[in-house]
Amino acid sequence: MKFYLSIPTALMGLCLSFLATGEAHAASFTFTKIADTNGSFSSFFDAPAINNQGTVAFSAFLDAGGKGIFTGNGTTTTSIANTNSLFGGPPDRPTVGYPLAELGSFSINDVGNVAFEAILESSGSTGIFTSQGDFTLIEFSFTSFDSPSINNSGTVVFLEETSRFSGQTRITTSNSNSIASTYSCFPSFCPPAAAGDFERLSAPIINDAGTVAFQARVYKSDGFVPLPGGPDDDLTSSGIFTGNGTRDDGEIITNTIADSNGAFNSFSDSSINNSGTVAFSAVLDTGRSGVFTGNGTTTTTIADSSGAFNSFFSTPSINDFGTVAFLAGLDAGGSGIFTGNNPIKDKVIVTGDALFGSTVQELSFYREGLNNSGQVAFFASLANGTGGIFRADPIVVEPPKDVPEPASVLGLLAVGTFGATSVMKRKQK
Repeated sequence: MKFYLSIPTALMGLCLSFLATGEAHAASFTFTKIADTNGSFSSFFDAPAINNQGTVAFSAFLDAGGKGIFTGNGTTTTSIANTNSLFGGPPDRPTVGYPLAELGSFSINDVGNVAFEAILESSGSTGIFTSQGDFTLIEFSFTSFDSPSINNSGTVVFLEETSRFSGQTRITTSNSNSIASTYSCFPSFCPPAAAGDFERLSAPIINDAGTVAFQARVYKSDGFVPLPGGPDDDLTSSGIFTGNGTRDDGEIITNTIADSNGAFNSFSDSSINNSGTVAFSAVLDTGRSGVFTGNGTTTTTIADSSGAFNSFFSTPSINDFGTVAFLAGLDAGGSGIFTGNNPIKDKVIVTGDALFGSTVQELSFYREGLNNSGQVAFFASLANGTGGIFRADPIVVEPPKDVPEPASVLGLLAVGTFGATSVMKRKQK
């Protein structure tokens, strides 16, 4: 009789197991090694960038000396530029090109075109280059260029800084579209700044629609005449802004995504997806910090320090589906890369995790580190003394087929219980 009484219990357990399939579980990833210090690289600088094909751009110091910018997919590695050879020379004319003394920040688009900053060995001038050679800009008239970002049409946005006379900084694109510029003050004439004038601009990033996101400081009120060394922070506020070069009566129009006139106090640089949603890290007036998204109308909290996280490093990355990846410190110790506020369910990788036969000790991640497939590119230093560039590849699990809906399961449970009870009664007669 006990055997027959256990049937409803078994059916109930089966039912509950079906119902439990909707519970959240930790995301799962496999990991691909793009490059590490066991090969021709001695160390890496700057966090990597990834495009929607899974190709990763990274920069590294070479065992042979010098440094370079490369791309890799886990199978092949391609040199984009390095300080040991001329850049831009055709294969049949190897002595033609630019000798590079230093390499800086970089960006990659979906066709694998890499935009990067470099210093010329011959003159010490800075330049912005692309690996396909369709855009080359060299310093002139005390002007330098840095922080490039390239979109899928090949348009490059960058900072243009003038070190003489006005000391002005501008955000400009390779098609000569001016996105924003700082207040200009010449030694012989220093007009009062107006509320909303930019006092400082930071690294821009561009999407496929040509919309550029950037972090900046702006003057709070009219009439202030800046003194050498810049204004007091009390006279300016900070914020995240977007623009595409649109003008109104000659004035460049920008949109405010978030600023320090409300709950925010300070901001990281930003990333932007193709729908115009911007992701950024920020510190709040309350002292808490977090990762947020905004579109100029609404602001959404992705994760903050009210829970398991205690700090947020560098700039987060947002893809076209609105997923945001970020590097954060944990209350429990260590740090990791996550895609949400749950450090278990939303974990990509954390310090202490096993990776290629060793253990992760340190991680680095930046604003082009996430693509539309959910792949994440990052740098990791390992306990065995090596370091490398890696790609996290999400494991896509197909949902179970022909699983009964919860209501159907409950119906089966009722039928099964009735049948088992009937059998039990017959056996008792």
